[in-house]
Amino acid sequence: MRKSIRAFTGEIVPADVVQSIVLGASRAPSSKNTQPWKLILVQGQALENMRVDYLTGFNNGKAPSFEYAYSKDPLPETFKTRAIDLGKAFLTHKGIGREDKEKRKEHDSQNYRFFDAKQVFFLAVNRDEYGQGTFLDCGLFLQALINELYKRGLGCCPQYSVMAYPDLLSKHIPHSENLLFLLALPFGYPQVNHVVNTFVSKREPLENFFRVVE
Repeated sequence: MRKSIRAFTGEIVPADVVQSIVLGASRAPSSKNTQPWKLILVQGQALENMRVDYLTGFNNGKAPSFEYAYSKDPLPETFKTRAIDLGKAFLTHKGIGREDKEKRKEHDSQNYRFFDAKQVFFLAVNRDEYGQGTFLDCGLFLQALINELYKRGLGCCPQYSVMAYPDLLSKHIPHSENLLFLLALPFGYPQVNHVVNTFVSKREPLENFFRVVE
């Protein structure tokens, strides 16, 4: 069962394992075999420098500047309800009260620390080459990448939230001026019994989204 992992050990995934993961994911389908995705791994000192800038920005109230809209604004009511329910359930699971602003801010800041992962993938496309279908192709590649990680006992957590600071991505990822970043994917070996990794989000019953026509 796939679930989001937000606490990792300090162990680095070896380069040969990373390469086999990416090669496996590269077999993902894409329209006319266009393979529009770009994948960048940030780790080591480069990641630590990025993490410092991200956390500083968040703590100082840096205004978000998303380069593409992930969802409709406002969210459709059904989606909004699911999002609110998820947030409440996760905070309750972590023992964080609704009025505990300090702990809630610390909870939010974990996003901008990339959950302290030692390695983070960044998925992008060329700015002058993408269309709506490109996002679908990249989604298929992302799922293939996640599957390859899980096959090897690794975990990850897709992040759109950190797309809020595209200037920091450009600062810390050389030669990325022509890239539109889609999301970050912190990954690594899970801390199995950590409280955040024992949380399982609710899913809709089958009859709410699946039907058969015959």
